[in-house]
Amino acid sequence: MGSIDYSEFSILTPCAILGYGFRSDHFWLGVDKYKPAAIVVDAGSTDGGPYKLGMNKMTCGRESYIRDLTHMLQACFYRRIKVLISSAGGDGSNKHVEEMLDIIKEIANTHKFSFKVATITTDISREDIKARIVKGQVHPCGPVAELTEKDVDKAVDIVGQMGAEPFIAALQTDPDIILSGRSYDPSPFAGFCLSRGVDPGVAWYIGKIMECGAFCAVPKGRTMVATVRQSSFDLTPVSPFEQCTPVSVAAHTLYEKTRPDRLPGPGGVLHLDSAEYETLADGRTVRVSGARFVPTPIYQIKLEGVEKLGHRTIFIGGIRDPILIAQIDDFLERARAYTRKMFPELDKDEHCQLRFQVYGKNAVMGPLEPTTTAAHEIGVLGEVVAPTKEKSHAIANNVRASILHMPYEGQMATAGNFASPLSPHEQDAGEVFRWNIYHLIDLQPGEELSMFPINSVDIECSEPAVSEPTHFSAEELEEFTTGQPKPLVTKVVPQEEALMMDIAKIVRSKNSGPFEMTFDIMFDDLATYQRVKSANVLTNAVIGRLYNVQEQDILTNMFFDPARAWKCAIKRPWEQGSIGERDTLGTQQHAPLFDTPIVYDIEIVDALVAIIDPQAWKM
Repeated sequence: MGSIDYSEFSILTPCAILGYGFRSDHFWLGVDKYKPAAIVVDAGSTDGGPYKLGMNKMTCGRESYIRDLTHMLQACFYRRIKVLISSAGGDGSNKHVEEMLDIIKEIANTHKFSFKVATITTDISREDIKARIVKGQVHPCGPVAELTEKDVDKAVDIVGQMGAEPFIAALQTDPDIILSGRSYDPSPFAGFCLSRGVDPGVAWYIGKIMECGAFCAVPKGRTMVATVRQSSFDLTPVSPFEQCTPVSVAAHTLYEKTRPDRLPGPGGVLHLDSAEYETLADGRTVRVSGARFVPTPIYQIKLEGVEKLGHRTIFIGGIRDPILIAQIDDFLERARAYTRKMFPELDKDEHCQLRFQVYGKNAVMGPLEPTTTAAHEIGVLGEVVAPTKEKSHAIANNVRASILHMPYEGQMATAGNFASPLSPHEQDAGEVFRWNIYHLIDLQPGEELSMFPINSVDIECSEPAVSEPTHFSAEELEEFTTGQPKPLVTKVVPQEEALMMDIAKIVRSKNSGPFEMTFDIMFDDLATYQRVKSANVLTNAVIGRLYNVQEQDILTNMFFDPARAWKCAIKRPWEQGSIGERDTLGTQQHAPLFDTPIVYDIEIVDALVAIIDPQAWKM
C-alpha cells in the first residue's frame, strides 16, 4: 500500500441513504468548498423490514438511484474524488451489487465516463453456516433464539455484514468507485479513514455519525462534511442554515442503538466514555475527539436472513356505531371463530394467520399501550397470511363479509357494520416474510477478508466526455454566502412540578435493529437534565408500568451525560416488518413518556450542577 498519508482530509456524505435524495446545489457546494478526498454513502438498513431481502427488492426506485448517483459520478469523474457505496440496494445482496453496477454503467455510458470499479460481495454458504452452528460459532445478536440448521434451510437469502477490512483491501487497488454488498453501516467510512492512518476510535466514530448524513445537525439535514485528522474530526453541515452543537452530535450516538456509550461492530467495540465535543469558531462546526475502539478477542460479523411466511391480503374499514365499538373485541373474535369454521387451517400455525389492528384502540402500540380511553370511531385493519394468494384472499373476504353483516348485542343498524373506503374491499399485499437469521458468527483470522471477495470492473468509454456542467445559479450562490442558521431556542421549563413533555427537548422512540426498540429523552440545559436525573422517575419499575413489560425485557436503562440524555432499550414485543406489525420503524412508541411527572428540588439540582466542571461540556 505504500506510506500512509497522515495529512488532513475531508469526507462528504450527500444523504443518509442512497436514493433518498439531496439538494444538488448543497452537494456541489460541499465538493467545491471542502474538496473531499471521498464521497461515501450507505444504502442499507433493516428499518423497512424483511421484505427487501425476501423479495430481492431495492429500497428505492431505479430513477432515484440514477438521480443521486449522477451527481456523485460527475464529481468522481471531473474532480477525481473517490466514491464508496455500501449495502447496495438496501439489503446488500449480491444480486443488488450487480443491479447497482448496471446503473453505474448506464450513467457512465450516458455521460461518456470511464471508471475503475471495485465490487465487494458476500461469499458465505449455507453449509458453512451450518458447520459453524455445530462448532458453537454462531450466537444470537440481541434478544433472538439460537440459530438452527432448519432456520438456515428456510432462509430465502442470507447476507453477512462486512467490516472495514474489505474496503481497505479494495482501496489498495486504487479504484475510482467501490461498490459493496451488505456492510456494517460505518464500515466504508472507517475503512477509508483507517487506510490513511486515522486512529481506529476516530475512524469508527466518523462512520457512526456520517452514515446518517446530517442527521446530527440542527435542524436535521442531509449533506455533511467531516474534516479528518489522525486523532480528531470536525463535523460541518453543508447547508448554511444548519449547525452542529456538542449536544446534537453526542446525542446522535443514541440513535438506533441499544446504548450510546458502547457501540459494537465487526472486530471490536467503540467506547465513547471519554469522547469530547467542542464548538469551533464558526459556530456551526463541532470537533470530536477521545473515542476509543477496543478490539474483541474474536472477530465477529452479523448475518441477516429471512424466511417466507406466505401471501398477505388486507382489508380496512371504519366503525362509528357506539354500540358496536363498546363490544368490538368480542365481536371481532366471533368473526374469527366463524371464519375458522369455513377454513379450519386458520391460526393453526404462523403460515395461516388472521390479525386485527383496531385504530382508536391500541393499534399503534398494541401490548405496550397503557391507555384504555375509548374512541368515538375506530378503524379496523384485517391482515390475513396464507400459503397461497388465493387462500389468503378467500379467508380475508370471508372475514370482512362477516364483520360487515354479523349481528351483535343491542344492534340497531342492520344494513351493515363496516365502512369500507376501498373497492375492491380486499387488497393484495404480496408475500410476507420474517427475520429468521439475525446472528453473529465467529471468524478465523483472515476470514474478515476471504468471506468478502473483491473484483475489479473497468468501465471504458471511447468517446470523450462533455465538459463539466454548471452546478449553481446566481441565486443559490447568494444563499450560500448570506445564509445563516436560526438561533437555537431553549425551552422555557416550569420551576414547579411538571410533566416530561413540558421540560424535555426531545422524546422519541426508534428501532435498534429488528428485535429491539429504544427510547431517548434529551434536554436543553444541564440544570433540567440534572433535575430529571435526580428525580429518579425513569426506573425499570416505571418503564415496566408505562409499557407493560417485564424487567427481563428491559435491555438498557441509563443516563448519558455528554448528550444530556436518558436512554432505554426494550425487547421488541412483535417481529419487525412481519405479520402483525404495528410500527415498522418504531417511531410512535414514545407517547407514554410524555406524562411522567417531574418534581423540582432546587437545592439538589443546584448542588449537582455546581460540582460539574462546565469546561467538560465545552459548549
